[in-house]
Amino acid sequence: MVGSSEDEPCSGDTDATDLGQEHSSRLADRELKEMLLKKYSGCLSRLRSEFLKKRKKGKLPKDARSALMDWWNTHYRWPYPTEEDKVRLAAMTGLDPKQINNWFINQRKRHWKPSEDMRFALMEGVTGGGSSSGTTLYFDTGTIGP
Repeated sequence: MVGSSEDEPCSGDTDATDLGQEHSSRLADRELKEMLLKKYSGCLSRLRSEFLKKRKKGKLPKDARSALMDWWNTHYRWPYPTEEDKVRLAAMTGLDPKQINNWFINQRKRHWKPSEDMRFALMEGVTGGGSSSGTTLYFDTGTIGP
């Protein structure tokens, strides 16, 4: 005889054994999950909030963009706000100073070309005062100064 009935377990016993092992495995998994959640829930919530902060936030609010564009259009020839301008714009718009700074960097990069009267290539010896102070400006069209 190649095998006896004692070597092969009854199919009913196998199902019951498998179900018991599966149940205990699920129970162990659930207990492990609960233990890990208890132990690391603070870390997980901090990580989640960090990931949400780092996610790209999209466009700025419309009223903030409008205020920034008003400043941009008024100062288009030289769109470099002073620190005071940035503080005032941040207060007006409710944006962070970093957001204000980034908006101007992006706006200049995407939409600004220096005007024709700003074609100078180099400025030397700027010490204050007029041309009698030794200031020499080099323009595409010629030189102004001593």
